[in-house]
Amino acid sequence: MSVSATVLSGAAGQALVIGLVVLASFGIAFALLQSFGGRRQTVGKQLTSYGESPSPAATHTQNVLQLAESKIVQDAVGLTSRLADRAGVLERVEHELERAEVPVRAAEAILFWAAATVVAFVVTAVVSHAPLIGLAVAAVVAATPVVLLQARGRKRLRTFEEQLPDTLKMVAGSLRAGFSLLQGVDAVAKEAAEPTRKELARVFAEARLGRSLEDALGDAAARMQSRDLAWAVMAIRLQREVGGNLAELLDTVAETMSERDRLRREIRALTAEGRMSGVVLGIFPPAFGVILYVIRPHYIDMLIHDGMGIAAIVAAACMSVVGFFWLRKIVAIEV
Repeated sequence: MSVSATVLSGAAGQALVIGLVVLASFGIAFALLQSFGGRRQTVGKQLTSYGESPSPAATHTQNVLQLAESKIVQDAVGLTSRLADRAGVLERVEHELERAEVPVRAAEAILFWAAATVVAFVVTAVVSHAPLIGLAVAAVVAATPVVLLQARGRKRLRTFEEQLPDTLKMVAGSLRAGFSLLQGVDAVAKEAAEPTRKELARVFAEARLGRSLEDALGDAAARMQSRDLAWAVMAIRLQREVGGNLAELLDTVAETMSERDRLRREIRALTAEGRMSGVVLGIFPPAFGVILYVIRPHYIDMLIHDGMGIAAIVAAACMSVVGFFWLRKIVAIEV
């Protein structure tokens, strides 16, 4: 018992405990999100299984949902939803979750994110006896889900826009075969890959329910934050007003998108060094500080326990953040 206490009392032991706290925070949040979002049935599945006897797996899933959605959790989610709605955060989180195709309600995501951040701060501050380290760990725990969510949304958008020129060409081919625009969208939705399949299927379903096809496509462009699709919708609207051959127009738009994508790839290759410099600038200082604290903690005692040292850390962190975003702004070339 004394050996374990000695090991955990050192700097390496504190770093180990902090790492375990971070992993536990993410594990708890992930488990709760899976309980709410991963096992929730869609309306289609519920209607399909209506009238059938529930299987043992379905019964188990229902029991898990009933356990997860207890009265306390429901009240906490409701309170979080109202507070986030007043702050104007709820709608933005909903858009980001929908863009990244994460099957979780916005209020649940905000609640679990805040709980994981608070738990990480409290436990780390108590273990390390340094509130500054607790704030640093809490900042990492708070920033990681946001960064991952945005990265997933950007990846999905990038895949969608890479598929968009071929999608428009397929719609143009359907128009030449004698289909209407709505029939062409339906035919392409059945053959396209994800995420284009899901977005076009949703557009077709909205159009079947009475919305105009242009409005449904415009909402898809806003939902995906795709400027290319927004321009294609604008071209379709103009064609409906002034007339012309829609198939040739879609082919022209698709060719323009392909050329823009080729130019965008060339610029990305030319700016790779600048983007990597920004990543190194953002990661190296905090990583080096953690490594130095683990290996030689007395080297940076003044930075953690002295007022001037804390001020120096704050100033260095601010300058690193400014430099990181400055580099990103320099290499971000719009096409």
